[in-house]
Amino acid sequence: MKPMEEKWKLVFDEVMISQLKGLARDNNLKNIISRLLDKIELLGPFAGKLLDSKLHIYEVKNLRPPIRLYFKIIEYSQEVYVFEYEMKTSKGKQKNTINKIRLKS
Repeated sequence: MKPMEEKWKLVFDEVMISQLKGLARDNNLKNIISRLLDKIELLGPFAGKLLDSKLHIYEVKNLRPPIRLYFKIIEYSQEVYVFEYEMKTSKGKQKNTINKIRLKS
């Protein structure tokens, strides 16, 4: 197996920056988000599930606790634009979040 030559560069949305600052109070959640971000940085588009093929929007999930983290791949610059994470609560909330992210893109 060939080692990865280049990692994906993570770029954070204002919402995500705010969420990351709030993680200082919860070490468990901070570790989970950190693992998800490490996975995205290493695997890029292969880290998550494609939600929108035109805008290249993906989500990566954690099962316990149920967390969804949304990101967009920018192939030509090898950047990953990280939008936000949310606790999985309902399909309606997920659709609202995805629509909000589509408007940002």
